[in-house]
Amino acid sequence: MLSYQHIYHAGNFADLHKHGILTRVLQTMRVKDLPMIAMDTHAGRGVYDLTSVEAEKTGEFTHGIGHFWLRRSGKPTLQAYTEMIEKLNPHGDVTRYPGSSYILRAMTKPLTDVICVEKHPGEFEELQKALGGKPHTELHHDDGLSTLVRLLPFEERRGIVVIDPSYEIKTDYDDVPKHLKIAYRKWPQGTYFIWYPIMTGEPHRKILTALHAADIKDVLVSEIRMEHPPEDHYRMFGSGIAIVRPPWPKETLDEITQYIAINLPSKTEANVFWLDNMKIDPDTGLLA
Repeated sequence: MLSYQHIYHAGNFADLHKHGILTRVLQTMRVKDLPMIAMDTHAGRGVYDLTSVEAEKTGEFTHGIGHFWLRRSGKPTLQAYTEMIEKLNPHGDVTRYPGSSYILRAMTKPLTDVICVEKHPGEFEELQKALGGKPHTELHHDDGLSTLVRLLPFEERRGIVVIDPSYEIKTDYDDVPKHLKIAYRKWPQGTYFIWYPIMTGEPHRKILTALHAADIKDVLVSEIRMEHPPEDHYRMFGSGIAIVRPPWPKETLDEITQYIAINLPSKTEANVFWLDNMKIDPDTGLLA
C-alpha cells in the first residue's frame, strides 16, 4: 500500500519499543571488530519532523518519545538511544525523531554497508534527503521483502536485517514469515529483527506461528501490551519484536523491555520469551 506514511505515527510507543531495543542490538553487534552489513526493508524517510502537520495531527509521539523524554533517567538501559536523539535535537526539545534506517547508519561503524529500501515514492524522496550521499549507504526505491531475497546471501557473515512493514495490508502477516524463511535459508548467520503490531484479534499470531513452524531457531520475542490504548481511536494496543539470533540472552532483552514498559503513560504488561518454547493451540492451529 502506497498510502501509508509513518510520519503520522513517528515516535509513538511502538517506535520507542522498537528503536530502543534496536539501538541496544546494534550497540552490542558493533563491539566486535569484524565486517558486518545492515539492511532495512521498510526504511521510511529516515528522520521525522515531529512539528510537521502530519505528526501533530495525530500527536502519537506525545504518548511515546514525548512521555519518555520527560521521564528518562541516567540509567544506561537506553543510553545509546537517548544520546542519538540528543544529537538530533541539540536545543533540548525533541522535534526530530530518528527512524530505523537512520539508526542503522548512525549505530554501525563507518565502513559498514547499510542498505535501505523504501517503496513509497514520497517517503523515498525524503529518505534521499536524510541519507543520500552517505558513505557506504545504498538507497533502493523498491519492494523491501523481494529486494531482501534478491540480494541475499551477503558476502559478510555478520549483519542485521530490520523488517518492519506497516501491516496496513493484511497479506503482510503472511508475506513477512514467508520471505523471512527464504532469507534465513539463504543467509542463516544473520540477525533478523522483525517488528509487528498487536491489535484486536491479534493477527500477529499468524507471524509467530509461521516462524515457529519454520526451521528457524533461536527466536527471542519482546512484547508490550498497554492496558488502555493512548487514545480511543487507536487500533494498536501493543508492540512486538521477534529477533532471530539475538546478540544477548533473554535476561538482557527482558531488562530493556521492562524499562520501556514502565516509562509509558499507561499501565503496560511486558513479556519476553523464546519462541521455540511456545506451544501451538490444537483448536486454532495458532501459537497459544
